[in-house]
Amino acid sequence: MQEISVRGRIFYGWWVLVGLFLIYAASNGILLNTMPRIFPNLATEFGWTNEQVTRPANMFFALVAFLNPVAGWLLDRYSIRRLMLIGTVGITLVLALFPMVAELWQLMALYVLFAFSLSLAGLSPSLMLLSRWFVRYRGLAFGILMMASSLGGAAFPWLVNYFLPDWRLAVWVLAVLGGAMMVLPTLFLVSNYPRDKGLAADGVADPEPETRPAPDRFDKVLMNLLRSPVFYLLAFATGTLWFCIVAMLNNQALFFRQEMLLDDTSTTGIYSSFFFAAIVGKVLFGYLADKFDKLKVMMASVLNLAVGLALLFLAVPGEVTWPLAYAVVYGVGYAGAFTMIQLMIAEYYAGRNYGVYLGIFLLIDSLAGSIGGVFLAWSADEFASFTAGFTVMMVLCAIAVVCVYVLMRRQKT
Repeated sequence: MQEISVRGRIFYGWWVLVGLFLIYAASNGILLNTMPRIFPNLATEFGWTNEQVTRPANMFFALVAFLNPVAGWLLDRYSIRRLMLIGTVGITLVLALFPMVAELWQLMALYVLFAFSLSLAGLSPSLMLLSRWFVRYRGLAFGILMMASSLGGAAFPWLVNYFLPDWRLAVWVLAVLGGAMMVLPTLFLVSNYPRDKGLAADGVADPEPETRPAPDRFDKVLMNLLRSPVFYLLAFATGTLWFCIVAMLNNQALFFRQEMLLDDTSTTGIYSSFFFAAIVGKVLFGYLADKFDKLKVMMASVLNLAVGLALLFLAVPGEVTWPLAYAVVYGVGYAGAFTMIQLMIAEYYAGRNYGVYLGIFLLIDSLAGSIGGVFLAWSADEFASFTAGFTVMMVLCAIAVVCVYVLMRRQKT
């Protein structure tokens, strides 16, 4: 049990994980998983179309795409803890300003600030820290961390629902609670390296002095990546998955309210069920990834997404049965795909240039997610239904399955 405890004490890496869990539950749990819950209220109050009300969030993903490689470069060179503190304070301040929105341009400006802040306090720095603290238990640690945003997505919408239709008061409450969950753990639990605590990865006591080679130049890292066929297969697979993931995150509340004609409470119940299922999916797929071939586990998660989307074709207005079934199946698949994307990138590219590699993949994935969010909202406005958009997403899931299959064949040869 040396990996779990050192001299009778719990390995400090698990406390780092607790801190990152709280930060990720509040940052992504609120910005990505909870804020879209109020989009129907914004559309009603300001008379915005689906494309308009989701435009700031979709722009956010596009901006994060280009910020991630820059953030990765910074995270490879400077204190991750300090950069995360800047990001968490930034998210808290922007949430406090959110209720003052009166025009669409103001909402877009706030999402620009959200993007800058989240690039320093979101997924990338958390994964980099866990990759330093865990090796043997990396899959489990990643799975637990990924669960955090889903837990936030399951809990915070009910808090919002309690205050609706006063969405402004709801966001102020989110700013106070979320700010405490982000800033305090960054100050008191997060630590940059195991050696800062006299440890090594997985809890080995009193490590030998280690030398950390400097990261390679960005252009060298990029050229190495572009010469690898694995990069294109993995990037296309993860990009198509993010297209589908973000499209649903930003639009499912609008779909349930507008096309399924469900009330606030029913919509919140389905929305929350989606993220509760995601909690199970992230832990499950993190565990499976440590036990079985990661590519096979990734393919299973993609198939879950496709089946979940197919269930929405059976839904009828006013009924919650099929939307709830979708929430469970797609939620598990979304969580599995999201977790496996991060694990596969770490599997292939963890090392001294991991921050840059992760930033490049997040650039591609975030751009694809932004396009997916725009496309699904546009298709709903254009065809007065989300059905056409769902069909395209199922086709993309099939393409992702093909990419993963090719990666599996390459792995065997």
